[in-house]
Amino acid sequence: MKDFTHPSRKNAPTFLAPQILALASTGFSKLGIARHFGVSPQTLNRWLEEDAEAEDAYKQGIESERKALHNVLYKLAIEDKHPASAMFLLKARHGYREGDQSEQSNRVSVTFNLPGAMTADQYKVIEQVANSKPKRIEPNAD
Repeated sequence: MKDFTHPSRKNAPTFLAPQILALASTGFSKLGIARHFGVSPQTLNRWLEEDAEAEDAYKQGIESERKALHNVLYKLAIEDKHPASAMFLLKARHGYREGDQSEQSNRVSVTFNLPGAMTADQYKVIEQVANSKPKRIEPNAD
């Protein structure tokens, strides 16, 4: 197992961004990238925070991987007519749900907001206000 506390690994290596881009775009997670460099994930996160170019490279790598995976899935669904791939795309990108949705759409949610604990005197004040008759206000005859 690699020694994650090695003093020479506390500083980011040269050409960090291109290496991170290559690793992230080929499926490496942050943990995998950290292991590649022989550092802890916390050290890698610090490097990414300190080096905007490296952080952008990581984001670009993840996006590149996402695009590649989407293209493969799309090809399977459309060109190869793979039903599971097509169903996944319908559910993930277009909100498709199986079965009758009428039960779920007719549900009503009610929320009761109850007051917190009150003393007996506070409760009596509320009770008096609730039981009192409203006073009629006469308009001014000016």
